Amino acid sequence: MMTLSLTLLLGMLGLAVDVGWAYYRQQATQAAADAGATAAARAAVTSAPSGPTCTGAVWCGAATNCPATAVTSPSTSFDNACMLASANGFTTSGIDTVSVQAGVSSTAPTVSGPAPAYWVVVRVTEALPALFAAAFARGGLSPGATATAGAIANPGGGDCMYILDPSASGAFLATNGAAVTAACGIYVDSTSSSAMTITGATVTAPTIDVVGGVSKTNGGTTSVSPSTGAASATDPFKNLASPTPAGTCQNLSFTGNHATPAPGTYCSFAAYSGQTVTMSAGTYIVNGGYFSASDATITSTGGVFIYLTGGATVAISNGSTVTLSAETSGTYQGVLFDQDRTESSPGASTFQGGSSMNLTGSLYFPHSTLNINNGSASSTLAIVADMVNFSGGVNLKADPNGTKTGLSAGYTVSMIQ
Repeated sequence: MMTLSLTLLLGMLGLAVDVGWAYYRQQATQAAADAGATAAARAAVTSAPSGPTCTGAVWCGAATNCPATAVTSPSTSFDNACMLASANGFTTSGIDTVSVQAGVSSTAPTVSGPAPAYWVVVRVTEALPALFAAAFARGGLSPGATATAGAIANPGGGDCMYILDPSASGAFLATNGAAVTAACGIYVDSTSSSAMTITGATVTAPTIDVVGGVSKTNGGTTSVSPSTGAASATDPFKNLASPTPAGTCQNLSFTGNHATPAPGTYCSFAAYSGQTVTMSAGTYIVNGGYFSASDATITSTGGVFIYLTGGATVAISNGSTVTLSAETSGTYQGVLFDQDRTESSPGASTFQGGSSMNLTGSLYFPHSTLNINNGSASSTLAIVADMVNFSGGVNLKADPNGTKTGLSAGYTVSMIQ
């Protein structure tokens, strides 16, 4: 009886150990699949932020096994999936199999529902021999896991103009022959039935999303039919850190008609009547007063970030030459003007530099109105404002990776299975 019982107990113990080991290995395969799928989807939207398509670095295809030795310098989303699976201990060699499947514009085969912009399925399996239980059962165990990651466009994703007022009529207003041209999308968050108002003007953009409605009068046109009833989007710069002004401020110091200000805190930053200002790279804080140019020239020798606080506004008038670029790295990458978002109702700002205004970066005025009477045809410009009024031409260019404006397509990569 003792011998028979011991045989049964040892068999059960062996089976428990093998099943426990298989469960542990199944968790390992799941971690590898999750890491590979997420890495591939992120690589796809990073290399094609304006929208993944099956070309170049964005790999699409039926289930394909990873190589036995994963690459260390990935060039495609497939490479990224295999590299991360390998980093978690799995390649297609010996008892392991890692396969990758990906596509666009269709539902992933592992889930049902709306199709993400790009999806990746990674399958990892491992054939384990029976260990302690081998004397009692033939064959082994095969733990495995499947993970599906998707790149899902955020509301407003891919836009370079965000109008944030939640309820105003004419939050986006184009009048008097204005010609607004955007190589990227326009998003209007107002719920008003006339959130976007176009009167005797033209608006050209690949996409136009409006939470509320659109009013077109006196020949007002749009290049595409606006999508109304859109989901509300959030302020893309809501987490942008704000610099702290110095305890005392200074005014521009001119030698003759020329000033070369260094980064710092200014009471007012104004140039008039033939004066020339050459700004060095860095952060400029205007605490009260204006950042203004009237028949003057303001340029920068590198990337600048201009923070407006204490009620400060911008006034750039026709006849001025203003050429400014935002920083291309760091905390304020892509943001050229930033008006203090803790101020609930600061004054309006005006940009009317015409063809002599070349601004590269985002204009961030979350609680005030921008008046753009003449925009530049050569700027890589994005706008995030409470309201905007156009009465002249403006050209907003696409910024594929967000380096110049801080705004990219806005995809969220997440596990969907």
